[in-house]
Amino acid sequence: MSNAVFSRAGESDIRDLVVLTSEYLQEVARAAGRGGFVPDRERIGDELAEFLDMPDYAVILARSPKGHPLGFATVFQMPVQIREEPFAILERLYVRPDYRRRGIAHQLLEDAKRFARSRKCRRLQATLSAFFVLDDALAFFNAERFYETGGRKHKIAL
Repeated sequence: MSNAVFSRAGESDIRDLVVLTSEYLQEVARAAGRGGFVPDRERIGDELAEFLDMPDYAVILARSPKGHPLGFATVFQMPVQIREEPFAILERLYVRPDYRRRGIAHQLLEDAKRFARSRKCRRLQATLSAFFVLDDALAFFNAERFYETGGRKHKIAL
């Protein structure tokens, strides 16, 4: 189990979140056969600054006890339509490769669930790519008891 420190990210965390988000996007791009992809870090920083202030959006950051960024999760509440139960989207979940299989992703997910529950959401949903398979991500969501709906969507009741 991890001895990482987990907290909701704020403006002072943007620099580290830009690095982690860039790593995440590059890993996804490699899995999609786009190994030369270079994320626009300035744009990522601008978007993060905007989203961090939204009450229905959260970025949970995992750090080592010494403050080294290890991973993050982003989660947001979806607007509710008529006859639909409130739910949240787990948009991104990333742990640096050297820190995987230490319980960090599990704790990030637990914190994302806690945020979703605080927004009165009844379920959490993650959508995986339809164009390529991320075997480790799929195994993780299955181990965390998400259920598949429609092939790409994975949901869990809160």
